[in-house]
Amino acid sequence: MANPATQTCPACGAESTGKFCSTCGAPLGGAACGKCGAKLSARAKFCPACGALAGRAAAAPRPLIAPNQRAAWIVAGVCVVALLITIVVLVARRPPAAQGEAGATPSGAGAPATTDLSQMSPVEQATRLFDRTMRAEESGDTAQVNFFAPMAVQAYQVLGGELDPDMRLHVGLLQLAAKNPAGARAEADTLLKASRTHLYGLLLKARAAEAMGDAATARSSMQAFVANYDAERAKKLPEYAEHNQLLIETRDQATRGAGAAAKR
Repeated sequence: MANPATQTCPACGAESTGKFCSTCGAPLGGAACGKCGAKLSARAKFCPACGALAGRAAAAPRPLIAPNQRAAWIVAGVCVVALLITIVVLVARRPPAAQGEAGATPSGAGAPATTDLSQMSPVEQATRLFDRTMRAEESGDTAQVNFFAPMAVQAYQVLGGELDPDMRLHVGLLQLAAKNPAGARAEADTLLKASRTHLYGLLLKARAAEAMGDAATARSSMQAFVANYDAERAKKLPEYAEHNQLLIETRDQATRGAGAAAKR
């Protein structure tokens, strides 16, 4: 078999056989452009015909995503975002484990949270906030009383001047809880202006006077409360049924107080 012909490498000048130089690796017969197929010299860095980089195949075009695949990815992305939003909302609304009422933070668990009132009427909102404040006051939770009482008063103010006697009692009790006896006295005066023997007006007047240190007015108001109790209850006013227990407890307290004073 004949030996392969010896060739001079066009790149480095070394004598070599085969297709590539054994010294520098350059093609002995010249290279071809990987893009257009034009013949290249050993020293060429770029194709003189198309300008492609010598010695490298033309870059394959980036595969395109089919329209149906693109739509699928978009839908998947939207679903993921929606899921994340749902999780955030659920976590934000989730009540603590020891919570007794949805949306309210239990005593001692940090700053109180607001009650979700978005689905309630204005009257229901005011009533819910009143109940929440009174429960906090009964349990001695001053932090939540200070938080909810102003909200509850504002909720009743939103209703305007058309407050019935039961609502005015609520506002007066809220003002007392918020350490604003003057506000409670204003509600008492409004009730007594409409009816000078109304038990709610006398009750609020007595409590407001006591909070302001006016013992004489507190005592006279309680005496008037007891004196008019039976006649007022006989009227069977609908507002009295709303706070029957409060009226009974106030009467009993006033009666005990009067008896103790008489024994002195």
